[in-house]
Amino acid sequence: MADSEVLPSLAGDPVAVEALLRAVFGVVVDEAIQKGTSASQKVCEWKEPEELKQLLDLELRSQGESQEQILERCRTVIRYSVKTGHPRFFNQLFSGLDPHALAGRIITESLNTSQYTYEIAPVFVLMEEEVLRKLRALVGWSSGDGIFCPGGSISNMYAVNLARYQRYPDCKQRGLRTLPPLALFTSKEVGKRHRPNPGLLILISSHVTTPSRRELRFWDLAPTVSESRLMREGKWSPRIWRGRLVWLRLRVLCRSWSVPPLAPLC
Repeated sequence: MADSEVLPSLAGDPVAVEALLRAVFGVVVDEAIQKGTSASQKVCEWKEPEELKQLLDLELRSQGESQEQILERCRTVIRYSVKTGHPRFFNQLFSGLDPHALAGRIITESLNTSQYTYEIAPVFVLMEEEVLRKLRALVGWSSGDGIFCPGGSISNMYAVNLARYQRYPDCKQRGLRTLPPLALFTSKEVGKRHRPNPGLLILISSHVTTPSRRELRFWDLAPTVSESRLMREGKWSPRIWRGRLVWLRLRVLCRSWSVPPLAPLC
């Protein structure tokens, strides 16, 4: 936070605002970009939580601070943060610093708009449409729509929700209680962050043990399905769970049980 004398509004003293932003960006270039991408520097000045709390002043005050204090806080934040652009930083989801992408982020943050409608974000709406068109073309689609997802967990939740709508287009009007019980078959190794998704959307989730972390074959469903219903009722034998026969049989079973797994199984 900053007081009005140090950081005035644009209408009051735009020169002071420009000076502050240039100083802050100088800190970012020096500490986050140059040092943060240098192999001679640490990926992170690591501190345990209790120790870091003592080094950081996180109190929210009602009074502002001077520009010098603000710049020092910027340096402190960068110093004790993980430098994802560091050549020795490795993560399963992201890494690296692209100067062109950073320039784009500066523009979007400065404009501070949202893509609700064309009226509020004309340029970005057209850019979004073009990016989605290109992504569809990469998978061979000439038309369609799309949505950008902030992460893998919500992406999987969107997929489950779409599968439910594909199977029951009127589920929103009818309500979940009026639908047959829905089932979702997943590998036992599915990530923990994905497990809450079925609970929010379909209530029933069955884990299947598979030989591969990335492969779920039709006949891997045999133990789960047969043990739960088929073997007790004597309707099916695990010996014939193979290939397309499994696909066809699952479709029949889904209808006879009134427990339809989500698309593409049914």
